[in-house]
Amino acid sequence: MKGPIEKTLRTSAFLLLTFSFIIIGIILNVFGIHSQVVPILLFAWIAANMVVLLLIRFIIRKGITIPLREVIEIMNSFVGGISSARVNSSQVSSHEIKELSEAFNGLAEKSSKDISELKKLEQVRSQFLGNVSHELRTPIFSIQGYLETLLDGALDDSTVRRKFIVRSHANAVRLNLLLSDLIDISKIESGEMRMSYRYFNIVEMIQDVLHSLEYQAQQYKVELKTSFDQDEVSVYGDKERLSQALTNLVENAMKYNKPGGSVSVELEMNTSVVKISVKDTGIGIAEEHKDRIFERFYRVDKDRSRAVGGTGLGLAIVKHILEAHQTTPIVESIQGEGTTISFSLKI
Repeated sequence: MKGPIEKTLRTSAFLLLTFSFIIIGIILNVFGIHSQVVPILLFAWIAANMVVLLLIRFIIRKGITIPLREVIEIMNSFVGGISSARVNSSQVSSHEIKELSEAFNGLAEKSSKDISELKKLEQVRSQFLGNVSHELRTPIFSIQGYLETLLDGALDDSTVRRKFIVRSHANAVRLNLLLSDLIDISKIESGEMRMSYRYFNIVEMIQDVLHSLEYQAQQYKVELKTSFDQDEVSVYGDKERLSQALTNLVENAMKYNKPGGSVSVELEMNTSVVKISVKDTGIGIAEEHKDRIFERFYRVDKDRSRAVGGTGLGLAIVKHILEAHQTTPIVESIQGEGTTISFSLKI
């Protein structure tokens, strides 16, 4: 089936050749050339038409029709989803068709990446919803179980009553912490949480964080300490969010520590940055878990995580806050000896 381009070119060539031979015929007639030349002229006209038309068909087929059909076939393959097929633009002679092929290949590559990313995000979303459902269900079912037991008669027993109310309260606190962390991480990932960058004294911030965690440290039987002599170190960042990140790191270091252990916050000054490290003497992290501890709801030791509490989102929030400050947490750990998590801030 002939396309509109081929039809147009063939018609144009036919009219051009016909017009040329008419002009030649008129010239021959003016100069008195005999009529026996007319059949020869007619034959030459037919032969020239056939040669030109075959040449046009070959050029159009090789330079336009075949590449366009290849583009259409590959475009159709994308209707069913991701396709790895691409147009071989190196074999296209037409400059315009070559540009079209290269533009399509670029679009196809981008579309494939976008579709792959969307599928990955959908998988992450499904996992996240499953994890959230599980984390919410645990404290809710615990509270429900304690309250039902109390309503079924245990309310009259003062010892059982107090124990169940205390446990219900603990689960309610855990539920509130989980919801707070979910709101925070949702705001960070959606860009709704605005950072307020300014210069501030990080020494003062570290001291405030450690003072606020003294009671928890006593509960875990862990010593909190610092290992720097500076009274003032000015850094650039969001003080409130960095305080939240440091709090999460220190809390995590206490939870996975040993009784009688310690958590130390260290500062190391460099030319343009200051390195902040949170070092503990805890149980350490196995090599295979180091790259995953900042994932949402990822737990190295699930049984211990349940025992010490927490939402499973603390380190994920730390990672997002630090990335907003153009830095990333670095993990160094030896099992049985302890873990050091460090990051750098501009000064």
